[in-house]
Amino acid sequence: MSLTVTKKDEARQAAAKLFCEQGYHATSVRDIAERIGIQGGSLYSHFASKDELLWAVVSDAADRFFASLRPVAEADAPILNKLRKAVIAHIEVVTNDLDAAAVYIVEWRHLGDERRQEVTKLRDEYEALWRDMVEQGIRDRVLAATDAASVSRFILSSLNYLFTWYRPDGPMTAEEVGSMMADYILDGIKRRTV
Repeated sequence: MSLTVTKKDEARQAAAKLFCEQGYHATSVRDIAERIGIQGGSLYSHFASKDELLWAVVSDAADRFFASLRPVAEADAPILNKLRKAVIAHIEVVTNDLDAAAVYIVEWRHLGDERRQEVTKLRDEYEALWRDMVEQGIRDRVLAATDAASVSRFILSSLNYLFTWYRPDGPMTAEEVGSMMADYILDGIKRRTV
């Protein structure tokens, strides 16, 4: 079965790359259209505005983050195993599309008010999934932390900016980076004595 990439998909991918490379404000609709080989005005047959393109990139990335984390968070497994899998799942989303991850993490702030509020709500919900797992680890006395909110933000901060240094052609695979980051993070917050 073949997967057909549409001009709309190409436009979303080009927008993610350009927003990542140049920033949202420095990227024009013409830049995006030229990247995919169409006239600037033709892009409007796929997206009503540059803001809508940004929204497409950000909401698609948010969907991928949730789709990777929910099954892990909802699984019946020991909490350290769940947290390890959650770290690796998050890293897989980032490394599978570095440009979209960067846009989701940084450029989302340029959305219009209504969509920015919606993304803020989604980001809060995503962080809550992490916080719930950390709270479980605190309750189970396997994590030394006492404040689940700050630990969750620490974990996500550690993982989110992976797009600034990870390279697919670098010395480590995404899986190796995920395992390394999980070791570093979990060893740092794990309770040493019971």
